[in-house]
Amino acid sequence: MRNAKIWSFVGAGGKTTGIFCLAEYLLKQGLRVLVTTTTHMAKPENPAFLPGDSEVEIVKRLEQDRFVIGGVPISDKKIKGISKETLMGVKEAADVILIEADGSARLPFKVPAMHEPVIVPETDRILVTMGLTALGRPVAEVCHRKEIFCELTGREQNSLLDENGMAEGIYRGYLLRLWKEYPGAAITVVLNQADGDKAKAAGSRVKHRLSELVVQNKDDLYVNWNVTILSWKQLMEDGEDLGWIFT
Repeated sequence: MRNAKIWSFVGAGGKTTGIFCLAEYLLKQGLRVLVTTTTHMAKPENPAFLPGDSEVEIVKRLEQDRFVIGGVPISDKKIKGISKETLMGVKEAADVILIEADGSARLPFKVPAMHEPVIVPETDRILVTMGLTALGRPVAEVCHRKEIFCELTGREQNSLLDENGMAEGIYRGYLLRLWKEYPGAAITVVLNQADGDKAKAAGSRVKHRLSELVVQNKDDLYVNWNVTILSWKQLMEDGEDLGWIFT
């Protein structure tokens, strides 16, 4: 009998790519993987997509193919997730459940509203993704929930998003709430879209500022978190080892 680990993906700028990159890696390790959402996601053009909310059918497909994308179509282009009851019912048939738990209106950066993200309490790991392509561009153009970001950080919508602003948005918008609401979950901040040396250097500055905020507020004394700088797209193309995600 299995007891799946549940990993929830929140933020912006690469959640879906990250989910399928990790799913591919986990499948290569011989694991059973379920992908679903607690919000909405694009309807997959993938043979692994199983429309509907049947626990029996999902378990059957996991046993047969080891990979299922579960969701209920709500339009020609969108699906919503399976029910909480179905999710918990299939937990013993999967090894890992990957959940898209946040929306970002296809923008590379966001801070959440109070009703976001939608994370199941049983989550073991939360991956907070942000896209480094947002840096150096006007907040109004790259930030989902820009009004909330400006309220949290004191910045203007027409200002350019810099590394400090991204770090403060992640810290004040996500980390402080997630640590409080999900104390048992490990949290990984994923600075995505690190394609090239310039983007990697910018990611390092965001990571440094995030670490400063955590240390200044003494959060590091009681939280389980880390930061990684990467390109999900490049990792998927290169087929690199993703074993670090288990640490």
